[in-house]
Amino acid sequence: MSINFTRTPKLLLDKVAHYSSFVESTKLVKTRDVKKPPRYPSFSVKKPTKNQKISQHFDYLLVLDFEATCQDNWKGPMHPVQEIIEFPVVQLSTADWSEIRRFHQYIKPTEFPRLTSFCTSLTRIIQEMVDEKPKLPEVLSEFDSWLKEDSRLKQGNFAFVTCGDWDLKVALPSEAKFKNIEIPEYFNQWINVKKAYAEHTNHFAKGMTQLLAIYKLQHQGRLHSGIDDVANICEIVRCLGRDGHNYRITGSKDTMTRRVFRDARK
Repeated sequence: MSINFTRTPKLLLDKVAHYSSFVESTKLVKTRDVKKPPRYPSFSVKKPTKNQKISQHFDYLLVLDFEATCQDNWKGPMHPVQEIIEFPVVQLSTADWSEIRRFHQYIKPTEFPRLTSFCTSLTRIIQEMVDEKPKLPEVLSEFDSWLKEDSRLKQGNFAFVTCGDWDLKVALPSEAKFKNIEIPEYFNQWINVKKAYAEHTNHFAKGMTQLLAIYKLQHQGRLHSGIDDVANICEIVRCLGRDGHNYRITGSKDTMTRRVFRDARK
């Protein structure tokens, strides 16, 4: 078999010409001419603003955090019902985020009069702190009187604030239903500060400890002490309010949990 070397240069020239034509026809672009990738939906996040003033929907916020009877996790929930044994509330003014006054009462449980060692270890509430205290119906009446002592509190100008939905969606309604206790209507809706934070930043915080860390706040007192937890939640409420968040109701006993994240902006 023989090779025709005379044709080889011509073939190479033809291929080079074809390649040059391909480059020209496809108009290859330089790196700087490449368009940026498409933008995906993103959420608008409010940047922290020091002492940002905003007209609040509520004039007063009542921060509460119940403590209740409990036992070791491996034993399961308390049956037939968990009972509230600490009832602390702090009233804040949204005008300057100052504390106006506070209500604090321990409650005598009736279904399980003896506190478990687990409960005492968790809450630091000992038996003597509840033995001679009033029962839940009496404390609810005391609280109602305390609430009405401040004539500035009117229907629609205050709301309760919790760190989670358990206090007013589960604990109080469950015990009241079991004991046939009538609950005042003002307990039927509340602001969950975790959802308020998510609504303001589009980021979810697992609980009070994480929210304190986010705002670089030092935890004060003891975790699971109701009055100490309320004091810490108040600090979070202040920070979020000064950051420009306008508090609004996030939960009620008759409605499903509402979506707190804003729609993505295109």
